[in-house]
Amino acid sequence: MRYNSFYVNILTRIILLSATNFAFFWFLVSTGRFFSIVFLGFLIITQIAGLIHYVNTTNRNLASFLLMIGEESVEFMHLKEKVEKTFKGLHYSFQRLNEEINRVKLQREYSDILFRNVMSHMDTGILVWNRAGSIQVVNESGLGLLNVKDLKHISELDFQYPGLSSRIQTLKPGGSSVIILSNTLGENQPFLFRAKSFLLGKEQLQLVSFQDIQSELEEKEMESWQKLIRVLAHEVSNSITPITTLGTNIGNRIKALWKETETEVKVPGPVMKDIHRSAELIEQRGNGLIDFIGHYKSFIRLPEPDMKNVVLRILFDDVCSLCSAESSEESTIIHNKIQPPDLQVTADRKMLEQVLINLLQNALKAISVNPDGVINVEAYMQENRTVIINISDNGKGIPEDIIDQVFVPFFTTDEKGTGIGLSLSRRIMYLHGGTIRLRSVEGKGTTVILIFPGKKP
Repeated sequence: MRYNSFYVNILTRIILLSATNFAFFWFLVSTGRFFSIVFLGFLIITQIAGLIHYVNTTNRNLASFLLMIGEESVEFMHLKEKVEKTFKGLHYSFQRLNEEINRVKLQREYSDILFRNVMSHMDTGILVWNRAGSIQVVNESGLGLLNVKDLKHISELDFQYPGLSSRIQTLKPGGSSVIILSNTLGENQPFLFRAKSFLLGKEQLQLVSFQDIQSELEEKEMESWQKLIRVLAHEVSNSITPITTLGTNIGNRIKALWKETETEVKVPGPVMKDIHRSAELIEQRGNGLIDFIGHYKSFIRLPEPDMKNVVLRILFDDVCSLCSAESSEESTIIHNKIQPPDLQVTADRKMLEQVLINLLQNALKAISVNPDGVINVEAYMQENRTVIINISDNGKGIPEDIIDQVFVPFFTTDEKGTGIGLSLSRRIMYLHGGTIRLRSVEGKGTTVILIFPGKKP
């Protein structure tokens, strides 16, 4: 039979205290025995003190037990035994309460694990700080985008980017701003910052999300160029085709007329030759423009990449051998270095080969003015599994005033060039989910960086 030992203990103590009180007053009134009365009075005081101590101890044990519910420490288990012995009737209720608390605790732990995984998987940086500027949350992407290993206080951003902390702290909740930061390659890169403010309990927190929008800007730029090229190709094709046809017809008519002029029509021979030559030039330039348009149509009609694992060492050897054979300079030196040696990248081999050939041909032209010209091709993998390919040369470099135009379709400094090589390479890298960057110092050389983002595990 279940019983509550607390009630039994209290009831027993009260009965004993009542009996002692009765005996005390009986001796006090009836007998007058001094020592018996003193003893009973002392016993009453002791029983009252014992009752108070028992109630206080029970209350302390119960309070400690309630505060420690959900823990699995030795102290908690000891208190649990005491409370269960004292309050048998509460055992089931405490057990249910403990199970519910454990369930809530597990849910909180699961939510925390889910939150951390989501935060680590995001490409967007997240930064949360309180009124004092102490960082409460920063995800891995945020640290990577800001190029810092750790962040404890918002003011620490100023060590890497002077003035950045004040700029993002002044953002109004719900507002956004594009801020230009310098990346690890020394290039200026645009970042979009968005701000939000919220209360967590009684604490006011500021949240800023930020992301690199360079690829989005490049994507919009490529889309704009594709639309423009599509319109120009259509209009020019419609105009140049009949002109070319007319040039061909004029040339054919001149040939037929030439024989007649020699016998019937007295037209000087040099004049007929000039007219015939002009008709041929019209036809040649027309066909040249049609071929020119065909090159740019290939820019907007690239197929979807056939993604496979490509062994970079084999690809580099093939491309370097091909470009070395095409080079007119026997002293041309092309070095390639791959770390690790078996490094692979997921890509369309033919497309990646075309990109490397374009870049190596540009490098060969750049070093043609340098008798000690060298081209270095390097590939390696970063900690985040991003694969980097660098093609660098010690050629003439690119003037600073035109370096921002090198990826623009139609733009070229080569009289024989089409201006499509770098823009096509950027388009191919975009189709691979990667990016292409260029650094150059006039008179010292150029480095082109191909970046293939690593797959998240």
